[in-house]
Amino acid sequence: MQALEELLDTLRFLRGPNGCPWDRKQTMADLCRYLLDEAYELQDHADLVQPAAATDELGDVLFVTLSCVLLMEEHGYGDLDRVATGARDKIVRRHPHVFGDQTAKSPEESLQHWQSVKDDESRARGEAPAPFLGRFPRSMPALRRALAIQRKVAEVGFEWETAEQVHAKLLEEGRELREVLPLGDPARIQDELGDLLFSVVNLARFLGTDPEVALESTIAKFTARFGYVEREILAKGGSLQAATLPEMDALWEEAKRQHPPEAAGSTSPPG
Repeated sequence: MQALEELLDTLRFLRGPNGCPWDRKQTMADLCRYLLDEAYELQDHADLVQPAAATDELGDVLFVTLSCVLLMEEHGYGDLDRVATGARDKIVRRHPHVFGDQTAKSPEESLQHWQSVKDDESRARGEAPAPFLGRFPRSMPALRRALAIQRKVAEVGFEWETAEQVHAKLLEEGRELREVLPLGDPARIQDELGDLLFSVVNLARFLGTDPEVALESTIAKFTARFGYVEREILAKGGSLQAATLPEMDALWEEAKRQHPPEAAGSTSPPG
């Protein structure tokens, strides 16, 4: 707790009159963006293979989180005690199977208790029940949000029966996109492209593959192969800017032999 208080004092000084002009100008919207960035950097070390790096990134998350708390404090909306007390009270309320007289024999039952208490809290505040798909944050990345929505509607049976049907839908959306391309209408193209991406996510889910993980693997594969192209061009005294497309294509084919999918897929994404 002493280290936490010292960190808070340091952050208060940074945002004070004798502190850092950059820190003083940050808004809650700015800090939320940084928090997401830092959380992604922490996620890169979630396997704890490099515990020192994970500790460092977690410290960055804590730094930005406490900066958000101090900004709230400056505007008179609360302080760390209020935030921490509210968080603890919420955790206790939403775990009646741990701190109350209810039981949960599976993670699914635990989640049911959590959601039930959350709904009770909304009713107590006089809020209308959220729509079935109204619980997903608008700021959630679109790929992750699409997956969450598809999983949710599948719970009530709004679902394809076979992977072949989902694949057929994917091909249909691809044809519809191809049909609007000659029209040159950005709105139509965006709409059809969105349908195609949504179908890709749905097929990945149906096949038991997390689309985020699949895309990360492909990005790592692409990065490894293009890195080979870059190294070979530089080794010959050239540059990417001056290289021709046929030259890069030839090196790309070499890279595919040097970095097959299995090896490239295991490559960690760049930090």
